[in-house]
Amino acid sequence: MKQTIIFVDGGIAGVGHTGAAAVARTPEGYFLGWLSRQMPRMTNNEAEYQAALLGLELARKLGVRRVEIVADSEVVVRQMRGFSRVHSARLKRLHQETCRAAASFEGVVFTHVSRDKNRLADALAAEAIDGRVVQMPPMKTNARSGWGRKWRGKSGLRRGEG
Repeated sequence: MKQTIIFVDGGIAGVGHTGAAAVARTPEGYFLGWLSRQMPRMTNNEAEYQAALLGLELARKLGVRRVEIVADSEVVVRQMRGFSRVHSARLKRLHQETCRAAASFEGVVFTHVSRDKNRLADALAAEAIDGRVVQMPPMKTNARSGWGRKWRGKSGLRRGEG
């Protein structure tokens, strides 16, 4: 597969743990896989960078060459696109790590969306904070695996076919 879109989100709650999640989809909207991870306490922006790194890890597992990372963190997106400087020493380390990970792909684009357009990654990150992590292994992307076929309900017809 050449390209995928990965929605990422990181979150914190109270004084406990941090959660990060990544959800991969094809440009047509089919799910390819997802990961979430619980991590030690850190700032919200650090959690957002960890989510971006998790998204790039998922993209690597999928074997894609071009990635669009979609995040609701304006800080991470602006810094990764070069529109804002990274001032925090801790964020500089994560920014550099994310740049190194992104350099292993043909192309990586960071896109900002509102939180309501990133609900699944947000929900998975929130669950990860409490230790409920999920992983759907990346699916095979060849024609025989069936990932690219339209969903068929009980009738066997494609949606909109009758």
